[in-house]
Parts: sequence; C-alpha cells; structure tokens
Amino acid sequence: MTTDMTSGRPTSWDVARLAGVSRSTVSQVLNGNDERFPQETRDRVLAAVSQLSYRPSRAGRSLVTGLSDLIVVVVPRVIFGRHLQDAVESLSARAAPLSMSVVLRYADVDSAVTVAAILDLRPAHVVDFGVFTDQDRHAIETAGIRVQSTQEMIARLAGDPNRQIGVTQARHLLANGERRLVSALLLDDHEDVWGPTRQLGTADEARRQGVAAPLVVRVPLDLAGAVGALRTAVSQAAGQPLGVCCYNDDVAIAIIAAARELNLAVPADIAVIGVDYTQVGQLIRPRLTTVEIDLPKIMVGIADFITDGAAPVVPHLDTIARVILGETTVPAADGPRRA
Repeated sequence: MTTDMTSGRPTSWDVARLAGVSRSTVSQVLNGNDERFPQETRDRVLAAVSQLSYRPSRAGRSLVTGLSDLIVVVVPRVIFGRHLQDAVESLSARAAPLSMSVVLRYADVDSAVTVAAILDLRPAHVVDFGVFTDQDRHAIETAGIRVQSTQEMIARLAGDPNRQIGVTQARHLLANGERRLVSALLLDDHEDVWGPTRQLGTADEARRQGVAAPLVVRVPLDLAGAVGALRTAVSQAAGQPLGVCCYNDDVAIAIIAAARELNLAVPADIAVIGVDYTQVGQLIRPRLTTVEIDLPKIMVGIADFITDGAAPVVPHLDTIARVILGETTVPAADGPRRA
C-alpha cells in the first residue's frame, strides 16, 4: 500500500486503486464535483474511503479547490427548539466520512454582512434556512460555493410546513371542543420568519371549519406582558373558551403562566398548543400539548445531496408536523403521545 511518508496514512492513490478508478475521479467525488459519475462509481469511491479510513489532506484540498472543507448552515435569528441541533447533527454525521465540518451561523441583520462572512470562510457548501435573497445567493455561487436552500426542499412539498403547523394546531383544538381560536405570536427582538405563515395556516383551518377568524396577539416572554396579551384575547373573545395556537413552546408556557394569573382553567377555559416538543414543555404541569417538527427529515435529504449528490428525498407534508398530546388541550393523560 502506498502511504503518506510523513504520516503513514493511506493516500488518494490507495483509494483510487481499491475503488478501481483514477485519482482524479477520487478527488472530484470527494470535492463534490461528481455529477458526471454514475452512482455506482461514487459508491465505490466512498466505500474505499471508509475501508481505508482515508482522510483527505485539508490543506491540499483547499489549495486545489480554493474552498475550505466547511459546510456552513445559515439560519435566521429566531428561536429554535431542539430540532435544529438534531438536524445539524444529522448533517455532521453524513459529512464526517468526507472529512468535512459543519458550522452553524446566525444571520446578521444586514444579509450583505453574512454574505461577506461566507465569502471569507470559503466553505464548500452553504445550507440556507431562508436567509439569502436571490442576489445574495448569486454572489455566493459566483465564488464557486454551492448553496442548498431548505426553501427549495419545501417548494417540492405539497405545501409549506409552517402553514401546515398552523393547520395542525387549529385542527387539533377544534376537534376537542368549540373554541375561539387565537394565534399567539412571539414578541421579542428576533426576526419573526415563520409566525405569520403559521398564523395563515390557523386561519385556513378556521375558514375550512366555518368558525370565526383567529384573534392575533403578540406575546413577550415575561409574565406581565403575557398577562396583558392574554387579557386582550379574553376580552375580544367575549366569554368564549379560547384555543391558543402558540408560535412555539416558550410562548405556550408564557400563556399558561398568564392563564394562572387570570384564574383561567387549562384546558377548560383556555386550551393551549405549542410547537417544538421541548423538554421543558413536557416538565410543566399541566404538561404541554405541542407540535413536533421533523426538521431532521428535511435535513437528511439535503445532507444526502451534499455528501453524495443524491437527489433529495422529499418527505410527505403530513409527516412534518405531528401533535404530541399533553394535558393543555385535553384532560390529564398518562403520558405524552402522538395524536
């Protein structure tokens, strides 16, 4: 076996010989320039890489391609649940065999600053969670950096997952009794990228079931502010029991705390459903009913595309948002379960 004389480790020549391909083919497959190679060839190269525990020279690859071995995941400045971490870990696991590292970056207020930072890093790939404009993307791709957008994956679904979240929340609340729906959005200094779309989903379901359009309140994550927002909704509902579709579990917990201050019974007077299925939401009493978002399922498709060129597998929309039944929308149960 040919080895690197300075380290004793296998070289790309060893990978090429084991896979039965040229060294150039190995280089192109491992650097992501593999569109012209059949899947069987790519598989042989990756199998040889795994068998030999081959790790490409990072410095050498950077000199050849002009790009680093990074994958940068760019997300807006919003509050995420644990699923973002799960999604990034899924991508990292698939990138590891190619000696690529995954970096998470939150977008700057000015997207031009984020683009400049990306160009300085010179990553091999960028995964865009809806941050960049077409102009931003063009600037990045002109530098030879591939951009894979989660919005492209979403566009291939039979609808928008965030809108589906609002539909799922409203459908669950209305299935468990007649209520005046409320869309409780987050009020803080983060971008509200998905709240309005989730609100539209709640309104869609209200219209489909022939009930009044949802009331809309913005809820800060402090008790006094949450009490004020909930008091406004109670006043506008004119005595009807409420069904509150919350932006996320944090907002839902704030609403539950506010309900306690206003002597409202949960779920009799006010039913509450969150989003994200956070651990904290399952520790409070009453235990929170929430929507689980399968963000890793979307990321898996993106990861497969980045690491081996496979066409992203598009999950069915109904599998993206699932209700985890707690005690804030129905009477107490034995434990959390998927509705």
